[in-house]
Amino acid sequence: MIVHKLGKQEPRIDHRTLKMARYRIPGLVIPKEVSWVTHVPDWPMYLNDVLGDCVPAAMGHTIEQWTRYAGNPIVPTQANILKAYEDIGGYVPDDPSNPQSNATDNGCVMLDALNYWRQTGIAGHKIIAFVSVNPKNADEVREAVYLFGNVFTGIQLPTSVQGFNSWTVPDGGTSSQNGTPGSWGGHCIPMVAVSPKSRTVVTWGGTLKMSPNFEIDYVDEMWAALSLDWIEKNGLSPSQFNLAQLEADLKIVTG
Repeated sequence: MIVHKLGKQEPRIDHRTLKMARYRIPGLVIPKEVSWVTHVPDWPMYLNDVLGDCVPAAMGHTIEQWTRYAGNPIVPTQANILKAYEDIGGYVPDDPSNPQSNATDNGCVMLDALNYWRQTGIAGHKIIAFVSVNPKNADEVREAVYLFGNVFTGIQLPTSVQGFNSWTVPDGGTSSQNGTPGSWGGHCIPMVAVSPKSRTVVTWGGTLKMSPNFEIDYVDEMWAALSLDWIEKNGLSPSQFNLAQLEADLKIVTG
């Protein structure tokens, strides 16, 4: 039996954060269904069955996906993800001589993880920039997945989805006892495909579907990250879009 651990802390707000809305392209035609998932043969668990390291696990899955589609497949190791969890979340590996060591398994703040990813990187892989995405705007989410390959997604899971292989809003909605956002806990996943009827996310060593309504009701933060891992040798992403303007704006913000 697979144990499902969570580990996303509450969102942290930074007024300097760049927003996806600035980089939306007028007139850009995006397919109704966008998918960057089928080329990845498997997704490591990355200890998310025993630790609340879903944030660095999602980062590892993203690197795996980007590099697979850009033609240079890399799979970060479990040790890479554990090191990131120690650095970002302050986790101290279990020490039998210290009964309190498990007290450091407290998850991560996604914004802290993004800054670490940009400044330090995981397994030698850094991101160049990141932007916030509005989870209430379905067109913006679809465009972000299309252009960036995925969206780094934070969600407040209700107890209603425990033990299920798909996520839908329960009868009674968010006001029902088992449908309260966060009643199970916060979780982080990369969203790698969108269609009018469903979203595909990577979690716990595999993929699952969630409904668009579930996304609207339970997602509390979304980010799109730009990495050279997503750029092919011709200087473009697999979606054939050059994101140089985002790099230029990041330089202005960070100096």
